[in-house]
Amino acid sequence: MNYSKRLFYTFLSLLFISINLCSAQSPTRLIAQPYNSLELTNLRASFDTINPVREAMISATRIYQEEYMAEGISMQYNRDFALIRISLYDSGYTYKAYKQELPKNTKWGMTLDQVQKRTGLLDIDEVNIYVRRYVTEDYVTDFYFTDRKLDHIKITATIVSLENNLANVVKSSGARLLPDGKPREGNVVDGFGTMTWADGASMYKGQWSYGLPHGVGQYVDTFGNKYEGEFKLGFIWGKGKFFSEAYNSSYTGQYVMSKKHGKGLIIYDNGMAYDGDWVQDIMEGSGTYFLGKNYFYTGQMSKNSFNGEGTLTSRDGVIAGPFKEGKPHGVCTQTSADASLKLIGNFTNGKKNGTFEVESSGAKRTTQYQNDVEVGLIKK
Repeated sequence: MNYSKRLFYTFLSLLFISINLCSAQSPTRLIAQPYNSLELTNLRASFDTINPVREAMISATRIYQEEYMAEGISMQYNRDFALIRISLYDSGYTYKAYKQELPKNTKWGMTLDQVQKRTGLLDIDEVNIYVRRYVTEDYVTDFYFTDRKLDHIKITATIVSLENNLANVVKSSGARLLPDGKPREGNVVDGFGTMTWADGASMYKGQWSYGLPHGVGQYVDTFGNKYEGEFKLGFIWGKGKFFSEAYNSSYTGQYVMSKKHGKGLIIYDNGMAYDGDWVQDIMEGSGTYFLGKNYFYTGQMSKNSFNGEGTLTSRDGVIAGPFKEGKPHGVCTQTSADASLKLIGNFTNGKKNGTFEVESSGAKRTTQYQNDVEVGLIKK
């Protein structure tokens, strides 16, 4: 193999490694993030078992815990639903082995000496001599050794990291139904009951647990907005349907912490609609946005707009390629509705700019566009 080929394959190998490193998500980077952050949402989506095997509210401390046995991980959240602790397990517990990236690039079964080659000298835990501790400003990592081999890791958030992420955590959650109203009937602690709030109009009727709306129920607020579906720990959380009286719109889909999160369909009073992915009330991921009759976009969404690869279909035809802030931006293919005209070239903020290959009724030509205006043919 000559030098240029060797250099090329070396470049490809380095590129492949860098892509994998970028896609890997170290669990320490998740500490102090809100429950419905994009990173934690993606982590849960990567699990074979999306729903946790066990979940519980530890009443005394108001800590919410999820345990994914098949994935070798458990996560604990504080009362604001910020991630305060991650526990990772090797096989041999009631958990199967956690198979994703471990902190400091360690591996299950490593000895203490092998771990310390990756981490540097670790502190000795004062309570448990089989635990070694790695401390940073944002988190504390405890490495547990059984028979001198690494088999359990616990990562805990520090006060500093929780304070630094508090604004994002507060922003991540919507309204929560706290039990400060007057019970009307039933069991509003752990059963089925109805509660009306001080405004006299807001009312919840459904299942309760931990003294909070938890399970299936119905809620009407003072503005006439209505929701029917699943609740968790006082939040609209799970699958349900929401109808807005003020905006005459409806949403059917998934919620997390009273925000649209997951898959969902929203229909507006003007006939526009969106069916796709949501993250914290924002259209984020992939979906279809219906702008009118025979006028819709299908593809990647970000920040409530067309961003990424997609296809825009209208009565005039189809534009396929990359989009930026709702407009074609990059090399796209535009095809007329009857497929008699096809253009391939660069779009800038929705306008054709530069060289375009044009095929019209079987005839091909190359031309130039400037701000959507054809300025001249290019002779070959």
